[in-house]
Amino acid sequence: MSARRLLTLVLLLAPALAVLVGFFFVPLLRLVAISFFRYSPTEIWIETFTVENYARFGGQYYLHVLVTTLIVAFSVTIVCILLAYPFAYFLARIPERKLGPYLFVLVSPLMMSSVVLVLGWVVILGPHGPVADTLSVLGLGTVKLLYTKGAIVIGLSELLLPFMVLPLMSALENIHPSLEEAAQNLGAGSVERFRRVIWPLSRPGLVSGSLLVFSIALGSLVVPALLGAPRDAMLGNVVYEEVMNSLNWPFASAVGMILLAGTTGLMTAYLRVRRGRGSFRTARR
Repeated sequence: MSARRLLTLVLLLAPALAVLVGFFFVPLLRLVAISFFRYSPTEIWIETFTVENYARFGGQYYLHVLVTTLIVAFSVTIVCILLAYPFAYFLARIPERKLGPYLFVLVSPLMMSSVVLVLGWVVILGPHGPVADTLSVLGLGTVKLLYTKGAIVIGLSELLLPFMVLPLMSALENIHPSLEEAAQNLGAGSVERFRRVIWPLSRPGLVSGSLLVFSIALGSLVVPALLGAPRDAMLGNVVYEEVMNSLNWPFASAVGMILLAGTTGLMTAYLRVRRGRGSFRTARR
């Protein structure tokens, strides 16, 4: 690469890199530093090195919060996968001129406040909501739906479904219909066509969507606060409470760093496993 082209590349990248460094990496490094400071009720933190903020996270309550966060995030990811595949397949196969209204319906939850959407679920899942009334009419008695982990999963699944459908839709559009027709001509039924053709070829979109949904669900704050009970608090709620109510910024920073490190580690492990399986299958072929 010539010096002129290198200089042009640097000048093109400089604004984006400056914003990324100034508004992401510098604050992130500051949070890492604060997580090792000692908490002070009067000064918020004292710049004295300590690991007690991380040691405190080993308590039974915070481990319970961590387990709850992982369970909810995994459940939301699975629900979004099950709901997204039929919708994404439908969008990938309809004519492009008819795609607009369906895409609008898909992304409409992203166009309004998440608080409004969650409050809608509060009404729907409430003790006098339509779901409870329907169950009562069917003779199933009173079932508590609101302020449970299930309610959190439902609310997050609605909010995050577009992040699963769009990558899957992109991957499914790249699968030529002739491949399905060939499988059908060879005697494969619907389930077999999905297992042998659709599922393997759509995995890149599935991986992208799963990582997006899982990572966003891990840091969720509004949905667990409005749809869940205090015992169903997630790590995002802990960070909010420590910053806004207790003013314990060092511990909140430590929880945030643990959440960031855990998310990065899980994503890295997942991608390595997927790549390893791909390499193994390629070698077998």
